[in-house]
Parts: sequence; structure tokens; C-alpha cells
Amino acid sequence: MTTTIPPLAKLCERCRVLEFDDSAWPGARQAGSEGEGYYLELAKESADRFKLDYFLLDSLPELPWLSDAANDGCGFCAVLKKAVQKYARGCFDEVLVSLFYQWYPFNNLGDGRRSIGLKSLLAQVLWIGYDENGQHLSQSTWLHFGIDSPFDSCAQWLRLESSPRDDVLCSENLLMVRDNLENSSHIRPFTEGIAYPTRLIDVGDNGTGSCRLVETSFEAPFTQSSQIPYAALSYCWGPPEDIVRQFKTEKCSLDSRLRGFELHHVSPILRDAILASRALRVRYLWIDAVCIVQDDVEDWDRESSLMSLVFQNAAVTICTPASTSCQQGFLDRDWIMTRIRFKSNINKRVSGSYIVRLVGEVSNPFHASVECLSFALNHSHWALRGWVLQEYELSQRAVIFGRIKLHVVTGNGAQSEASEMTQLLDSAHGARYLQQGGFNHGAYINWITLVEDYSARRLTHPSDKLPAISGLASRSLHVHPSSFLAGHLFLHADLFWTAALLQTSIRLTRVALINYLHSPDLYVAPSWSWASRNHPIEFGDRRFRVFGESGSDIREECDIVRASTSLAGTNPFGGVKDGSIVIHTSTVPLSLRVEQLGSVGPDHKIWRANEHGGYVADLSFDWNGFEDEESFEELSLVLIGSRKAEKDLSWDPVQVVYEHELKDEEPEGTSLIKFATMDTWVAAGVPGHSRLGLSGDRVIYGVLPHRKPQHVREDETTEDQQAGHHYRESKTGDEERYAYGIIVHPAAEPGKYIRVGAFHSVPRECGGLEYFQSHSKRTLEII
Repeated sequence: MTTTIPPLAKLCERCRVLEFDDSAWPGARQAGSEGEGYYLELAKESADRFKLDYFLLDSLPELPWLSDAANDGCGFCAVLKKAVQKYARGCFDEVLVSLFYQWYPFNNLGDGRRSIGLKSLLAQVLWIGYDENGQHLSQSTWLHFGIDSPFDSCAQWLRLESSPRDDVLCSENLLMVRDNLENSSHIRPFTEGIAYPTRLIDVGDNGTGSCRLVETSFEAPFTQSSQIPYAALSYCWGPPEDIVRQFKTEKCSLDSRLRGFELHHVSPILRDAILASRALRVRYLWIDAVCIVQDDVEDWDRESSLMSLVFQNAAVTICTPASTSCQQGFLDRDWIMTRIRFKSNINKRVSGSYIVRLVGEVSNPFHASVECLSFALNHSHWALRGWVLQEYELSQRAVIFGRIKLHVVTGNGAQSEASEMTQLLDSAHGARYLQQGGFNHGAYINWITLVEDYSARRLTHPSDKLPAISGLASRSLHVHPSSFLAGHLFLHADLFWTAALLQTSIRLTRVALINYLHSPDLYVAPSWSWASRNHPIEFGDRRFRVFGESGSDIREECDIVRASTSLAGTNPFGGVKDGSIVIHTSTVPLSLRVEQLGSVGPDHKIWRANEHGGYVADLSFDWNGFEDEESFEELSLVLIGSRKAEKDLSWDPVQVVYEHELKDEEPEGTSLIKFATMDTWVAAGVPGHSRLGLSGDRVIYGVLPHRKPQHVREDETTEDQQAGHHYRESKTGDEERYAYGIIVHPAAEPGKYIRVGAFHSVPRECGGLEYFQSHSKRTLEII
């Protein structure tokens, strides 16, 4: 076992801020004891990201300032130069860099995880340039440098993570993986009597360079036993220019693959997967590019429907967050790193150094605050791939080749390279999908959560939207395929979803949305399905969820006359070629007064509908690019269901929330409320949400209601009370129920509609279920 320790960095004047004074950090003090060891602890209420007195403006692509400092011997300037050049964009001319130290923010959760202190170094990078028309361009990202050290007094004082080994397949790492696999259970389920994928790669052994594709229904080991172990690969295909060079099986090459192929002919990702499989002593390997005939539509459709079998039955899934493309392997450890001197000013006996090691580029600095395993599973390029969700979720055991470390995850928990500790909270999920039986509510809620996660992930082919999660659908829901309609199960509940465009940089106009939904070439699913959109969705709108904390008392308020989809292939949970629902329910034309309450960011507007001066509903549209004089008269509110209101439902008609850069002083007339969640805002119809957010250097403020409360005598009523009186005078039991539904727009085909948004209505003022019950019912077909 070897762990390379880089030379101690000589630092230029600018970079000496990296040798920080620990006594200057907020609330810094010595904690621990002589027996357990002393360590640095910061005040619990302090921030966990500390900005350094560092500022660099340099020119691309040569980076003359960094180059000169690196040539003069500055170790960190040399590292930063390589990092900036690695992630530089061709359209930018300059780069502005600031530095931050990131402290681990989760030590106080009490969840059994080990204590970590100094977690990472962050370089905030502003890329600056001009387009072909001379217009200013800028983009902000973060370069994430992990901080680690072999164990010494410095590592203990700063509670640093251990350093990775030079060889990911070294004997110590392999022993850790084998011990975990041998001490964990693996159950081999059968799917319709099938025990194996149709094809597997025989990887041979380390003494040979040749491999061959085998058809399991004809090979003796597989026909004689149902317990032959195999591994499955989960990886990123990468950009189109890499995919076209991918080593794969096609109709014309199938016979050749069955005869055999040499290791040096395959793509880098396949080469490393074969080497890893051999090192793990697993002779057979499933890789989609080779085991599925890529240009055979019938073969692809059949094999994609068996994904639950492939990953559940695999003895181990090889996961590759260290790679971003089929043309990039995951075994090489080509670190960009240096070593920084440290001496404590609190405990004079503590001195040493730590390693600053480039992990990669992140869009959100929070991603640099989590542990290596969490980063690999949630924030790596691999983790953003759509197919990966079901590949990992269905796996009973996984070996994860992260950018920094190797990890093994089983039903017993997770263990990371160079660590003796098993994280019980990070156990594999695959076993939960082995349970047979009927439908249950918990499985449905889990499915809703998975869809929200999945919707934010990327797919090379939009048509894979339903196939890429079909394995999870078949294994988790335990329902007949006829009940599964383009990703939906209970239409009166899960038709209420919203477009989470705030999580993206997408700007979508209503015209573009409608054109997209009408385009036959772009068709993936009917407009009412979450699968019809290529952006994140949520089963709620941050202010309301159909499934409340108690999941209480959801009621269908519409008659589903007919609901159907037509499958695009043989996969019963896979893609569809058309679909519609015919619904008979209360419908309210959006001729109401639609008011914009405010916005969060430049492209996310907060809307509500009013009638006679009183609140009716909160509106969430599926587009975010609004015209100055946007008209909503073509739209209609279509009631789907209702839910009982919370007992402590408050009605706080706060009008606007806005955000700005963190300043030393709060803006005049506002009150800062610190809360953990960024992007939380208040609008009419928010039960109990009087709290706003703080995140990093962004602050969210609430603005008081634009209408002052009216002071009235006991025998008088306000305008709003008068407006809502008609709907509150009868006590039918429905006066305290939320109403919710979808917003529709006329389709190109006469008499049909497409979904373009969702709404919910709080039982206050004019709003709530009774308002919609007072309107006439119509029958609509939504496509």
C-alpha cells in the first residue's frame, strides 16, 4: 500500500492566506480530552464557509499571473492553474477567482456519522467574456478541492478525512470490498422464471487479454445453475462525440462479439470495468453497450424491460462516479494536488500539513461540504444520469469508484477506503424491492419521491424517460401494468405536479411550451404526465403538497370517465406513443383576476387568482417566460381532488419575497430571519410558513403585506370577508378542505386540452373546495 504525499508547497504572497490562523475563526476553541485527543471546534451558530483574503483576475487561456507565480515556485498557483485550465470555457476571456474554506456542517445531526472538521477548499470562479455581438457574458462555478491527510496531530486537530491510496485496486482496498461482500446477503429473485440477463461478457482472468460475449440460454454454466455470480456496470455514456466511438454490439458485430474480442479494443470505461471485475473475482459482467444489440429496436425494448432483473440479480454493481464518459476510465488516479503547512495558534503542540486535492467542478458550493460517498452518490456527473437512479436503487450491493475514494455499499452499510468505520445510514436499497405482495401506501410515497429525484436527472435520449425508470416501477409498486399510466397511478393525487423550473437555468415561454407539447417528433408522454417534461418536477409547489405530513384525508373530486395510454413497445412500464384522460369535474375559466405577487430570481413568478377582491387560488404555470401583458383567459382551472386543511392552518397574506447579496447591514424596513432552507418564500396560502431563508452569501427577505390589516368592529365585516361569505355560510364539512387541480389550455385539435400548470386553493377568503363545488361541471379530454 502506498499513499503519495506531495511536497510541501512554497506559497506566493497572495496564497499565504491558505496558512490560516485557527484562532481567528468564529468561536474557535479546543475541544476533546487527553484520552480521546484534542480537536478544533467552532461555534455552533457560526457559518461553515469562510472567505479568504484572496482575489485573482487572470486572462484565458494562458493565465499569465498564475503561470508566473507557478514558475516562481508557488505550489498552489501551479495547482490552481491546472484546475482552471481543465474546466475553462472557450467562450470566455478572463477568470476571476476567490477562495473559501469549507467546514463540515453536519456534526450536530446526531445520526451516528463520524465527526469531520475542515472539509474542503473552494475556488469560486467567475468566467468573463463577450459573445459574437459584443454582449457581455459571465458564468459562475466552483472548483472543489478536497482536504485530507495521513493521520497525525494536524489531521486529528482539524478532523481531516484520511488520504486515498495510490492504486484503487490495491490489496487493502480489494480486501475491504471482499470482506463486505462476503459478510452481506444477496438474494437472487426470478423475473418470470428468468435468472440471468440474455447476454453477459466472459471477462476471463488476469492471465488473458481476451473476452467474449456469451448468450446465457445456451451456455452450460447458466443452464445448469441459477447461482452463477455476475457484475453489472453503471456508467455515463457521455457526449455524442464520445458515444459514436463507444465499443458496442450491433447487428453486424454480434457474431464477432460472440467469438471474442481483445481488451485493448474496447472503450476505456469498459476496459476498466473488465479489470475491476477480474480483480473482484467475478467472471461475468453485464455492460449495456455490449450486452444489448444497440441498433435492434426489438432487442433493446426487450432488454430494457429486464433492467430490474439485471441489477437486482447482480452479485455486485460497479458504479463509476469517477468517470464522465465511456471514453474515460475510472481506475487511474491522476491527482492535481499540493500540501499546505499548518500550525495551530490555539494548541501550540499541533503542527503539520494537509493535502489540497482537486475533486472537480460543482455548480453549488454545498456539494463540496458533504462526505466523499455522499458526493459520489448525489452530486457527481454519474449521479445526474437518468438511468443511474434505478441501476443503483435496485442494486443489493455496489462498489463505487469515486473521484477520491473507493466505497463498498451493502445491506449492512457502507465502508470507504482507508476507513475502518461502517456507515449504517448508507446501506444499499435493493433488498427493499425484493418484497412481494400487494400495493401499499409506503411504496407509493417512495415512488413519488423517486420520480421527483429522477425528473432532475439527464437523459441522452428524451424517449428513454419512462423506460429508464420502468424497472423501479415494476419492482416497487406491485401493481398490474394496466394501472400504470405514463408514470401515474392515482390520477386524483399524482396529476398534481408542478414544473420546478427554479432549479434550472431554463427559460420557457408559453408559446414554446405549447409548440413542444403539440410536436409529434418530440412526443414522450401525454401533457398531463410528468414524463412529458424534460426538467425537474415536484408533487407540490413548495407551498402545498397533496400528501401532507400526515398524508391525511385525500379525496377524489372528479370522475375519471376514461384514462388510457398506448405502449410504444413491449415493456408494460415503458414508453408510450399516446394517451389521454376524459374527466368530468368542476371547471373554472381563468377569467378571474390573475395577480403577480412577486418573484424569486429573474424567471420565477408567484401568481394567484382573485375574485371580488378575495383570494381564490395559488397558480403554478409550466412556463416561466412571461409577456409584459400576459393573458390567461384561454386557460381553465380543472378540479382534481381535495385534502383536509391542517388544524393549525394560518392565513398570512405576505405579498413579496426577494433575495440579494449578503450585506453587513439589513436593508431598511426588513427583518432578517435566518432559516436553513434557501429558496423558501411566502405568499398567500402558505400554511404556517412565516420563515425565510439564508444560504451562503444570499439572503431572502420577506416584504410585509401590501394591504394593511383592516380594523373593524365586531358587528362589521371586511371586504374579503364579504367576498368569501357566500362560500362559508353553509357548513357541509367541506369548508376546511384544500382544493387542487390542473390548469389546461385548448389543444390544436378541437374539443381537446393540454395541461399547462397546476393550482391549489386554500380554504380562506373565497378559496377552498366549496368555491369550486359552486361551479358547474364539464367533461374534458386532456391529451
